[in-house]
Amino acid sequence: MDPAALLADLDADQRRAVTADSTLVAVIAGAGSGKTRVLTRRAAYRIATESADARHTVVLTFTREAAAELRRRLVRLGVHADVTAGTFHSVAHQLLRQRWADRDEGPRTIVNDRRRILASLPVVAAARPDIDLLADEIAFASARGLDARSYGEAVRSGRVRAALDPSLVIDALDAYAREKSARRIVDLDDLLALTIGAMQRDPGFADAVRWRYRHVLVDEAQDLNPLQHRLVELVCQGRDDLFLVGDPAQAIYGFNGSDPSLLVEVAERFPGVEVIRLPVNHRSTPQVVDTGRHVLAHAGVDTDIDARRADGLVTSIERHDDEQAEAAAVVAAVTRADPGRVRRSEIAVLARTHATLVGVRRALQTAGIPVRRRVDGAGSAIGPLLDEAYRLRDPDQLRRWIRDQYELAEDADDRDDPRREVALAANEFLRADPTGDGAALRAWVNATDPFGVAEPGVELLTFHAAKGREWHTVHLIGCETSLVPHRSATTTAARHEEARLFYVAVTRATDELAVHWAERRSGYLRKRTPLLDGYAATTPTIAAPPADLVPEHDTDPPIERLRRWRADTARARGLLPEALVTDATLATIAREAPDSADELDRLTGIGTLTARSLWDGIAGALRD
Repeated sequence: MDPAALLADLDADQRRAVTADSTLVAVIAGAGSGKTRVLTRRAAYRIATESADARHTVVLTFTREAAAELRRRLVRLGVHADVTAGTFHSVAHQLLRQRWADRDEGPRTIVNDRRRILASLPVVAAARPDIDLLADEIAFASARGLDARSYGEAVRSGRVRAALDPSLVIDALDAYAREKSARRIVDLDDLLALTIGAMQRDPGFADAVRWRYRHVLVDEAQDLNPLQHRLVELVCQGRDDLFLVGDPAQAIYGFNGSDPSLLVEVAERFPGVEVIRLPVNHRSTPQVVDTGRHVLAHAGVDTDIDARRADGLVTSIERHDDEQAEAAAVVAAVTRADPGRVRRSEIAVLARTHATLVGVRRALQTAGIPVRRRVDGAGSAIGPLLDEAYRLRDPDQLRRWIRDQYELAEDADDRDDPRREVALAANEFLRADPTGDGAALRAWVNATDPFGVAEPGVELLTFHAAKGREWHTVHLIGCETSLVPHRSATTTAARHEEARLFYVAVTRATDELAVHWAERRSGYLRKRTPLLDGYAATTPTIAAPPADLVPEHDTDPPIERLRRWRADTARARGLLPEALVTDATLATIAREAPDSADELDRLTGIGTLTARSLWDGIAGALRD
């Protein structure tokens, strides 16, 4: 890797973060400021300059999707299998599996359905509580490392306000712990607690972990919960080699125990830390950024994020009579949009709750507009392949099986062959756990779910689920009292978190943002969300050209030619098309038609070297 090339497409603040001499750095990265780019470039730059060892570098994040994106970006930068990049839970699971094997202990089964086990407990079945509320309270306690005894103490001292009868929660925590022990099962939160406990009790294990992970990078640091805080502190103990990236203005998981104080109070927690700010949003138009800034300011939350892009469309705020009229308006807007945006899943409808999305989903489907959905790959051809792999009881057998599946897929010359997908995933598992067999692979698949696929269409998500995503056009629905902020937000801290959540939703839009609210929902009168009180968009809407100036329909529009170029180039390079150029970038190229590599870089921000390497193919596609 060429260190200079890793810096070529960064702005001054990003470059400072990537090249900081200190090994103890906290980056406060506003929405759209390129935090993932900075995180991956930092890892690659330190490896390229030999100030870090790839074999002893770990990059931690929160979701499978984010971890997969980190790995894709690192590979594109020339950093391959030596770096560990995964979720907190998956990395903790790797460490525990090795510990269990070293101690001749059998592996535990990971359970994903905490609610089902809780509901089966006699103490819970007798009380018949709201099982979702109970499961959330158990998750809340687990994220803070509280067992039945310490949870009770926290409630009695006033440090925790129980959502249910505290005695029931205490009994459920105790019974749940005993049930897991009896059945030798663990849930995801246990993976962190068990790793922390082992490091605290066993100095040898702690030293081994610190030897293995000498350079630690943490993504979305504002969302760390107390268990994750403690794990980071334990791994870095005795060695100030930590790179944190996050944005306190996007801390939205307080219900799950997250605590942005690691970033807010980073100087107190890590004396001598170098704090670097990324104040420029490269993703969204000034109009979108201004809307988000107003939301935070109204709630008393500070942010210094500014926009770099040229002016775009004004943010529209639309009042509707009721939820049916709101759904009809969203359908009409999607119908008017470029059909390609639906096919490329560049339009999203976001709401505070799942229930608010039901009417829009039904209206879109009635209108024949596809809705993007997740499909479980195990129900297709992947399932039988996994069953074959699970029966293998020796890692060498598993390696041979992986090689056979990959070669069969190569012979078929089909990039979408499920054998390729399963082989690559199983190979990733073996890199993390070289002694793992089929049974261990099953546990890994259950914990990471690497085979979900998505069908194209309009995306319907809650504000929480939209975190880390972006779309050309975003419709925010249900933006009214009792939903935004949610009626459950009864404290100042909760209302501030609701404002941050709305800010996250707003800043998912790159180009077009529409805010919808209904005067009556479910028969009750509502008012527009107070988070937009006093907001007045002043930028004029860009008008469409007169009909007589609109060119005749291009039977082979530039976007289709660019897609064909991308598909061919990605196939030749052994990449996924989105790994070469994202859909959003491709849409920008088609819309703006750059006339040089430098103009391509300016418009898209893909970097000078990348722009030059791709320019000939892009120029040819634009000319054809």
